[in-house]
Amino acid sequence: MKSVERENDGDSDRTRERECYRCDRDVAPALLFRIDVAPPDALADYAHSVRFCCQDCVAAMGMLEFTEEWKEQAGLV
Repeated sequence: MKSVERENDGDSDRTRERECYRCDRDVAPALLFRIDVAPPDALADYAHSVRFCCQDCVAAMGMLEFTEEWKEQAGLV
C-alpha cells in the first residue's frame, strides 16, 4: 500500500476517493460495491463487517450473479 503523499505526488491535502479494500485502488464511490456481511447468531464470535470493493475485484471473487432481491433493491428489475 502506498502512502497518501506518494499516491498524490506529495500533495497530502488533496481529497482521496474511497479505496477498494482488496486492491487498494482509489475508486469513485459511485463505482464501488458495498459488501455487507452479517454472520448468523450461531457465529456470534464474528463481527458484522462492511467493506467497499471495485468492480474488478468483485468479478475476481466470483460475485457476478446477484439474487433477485438485490436486483430489486438496486432498481435493476
